[in-house]
Amino acid sequence: MTLSVKALVQIVLDGESYEPGQWITLPDGQQARAQELLSYGLAEEAPAAPVKSKRRRAS
Repeated sequence: MTLSVKALVQIVLDGESYEPGQWITLPDGQQARAQELLSYGLAEEAPAAPVKSKRRRAS
């Protein structure tokens, strides 16, 4: 499982440069690193997947 955050500023992680608005994908075990990026305001969390409402069937 991977963790994704969206860069809010230009940032270089592990030799790769990310521009604002670009998604940063971190491998498993990097939750602490993602929390640091979020707490310093360098990135924002990925939005949760939208929940689709169930359609009612016409009877």
